[in-house]
Amino acid sequence: MKNIDRMFVLTGLVFLLIGMAFGLKMSATMDFTMRGLHAHLNLLGFVLMTLFGLCYRSWPKMQEGKLATVHYSLHTISVATGLALLYFLFTMPEHGVKIGPAMNIALGFTYLGILLFTYLVFTRVRD
Repeated sequence: MKNIDRMFVLTGLVFLLIGMAFGLKMSATMDFTMRGLHAHLNLLGFVLMTLFGLCYRSWPKMQEGKLATVHYSLHTISVATGLALLYFLFTMPEHGVKIGPAMNIALGFTYLGILLFTYLVFTRVRD
């Protein structure tokens, strides 16, 4: 994918806007039920994706081939899915038995994406 570094940062900004919206809503209503979702949107969404983008920008060799695109797709889809399921878990706790395992699977794919990123750093980043 061309400009994978830019795509990571732009997508991270979208996650940040959503996470901050949850933060503003919690502050306005004094209902902090969604604090876990707010934190994960900002950390897994914005912070981590921005860090990924900066790394891809700093070490262009990491972008070669298809693995960077796989990493971007895997991280974006799994974080969006996992955090959407977390939202439903918070709003419909009575369905936790069904939602929890699906959320764990989605966030397991997030972990796989981080493993892929680690592989790219160790194999393609040289001085």
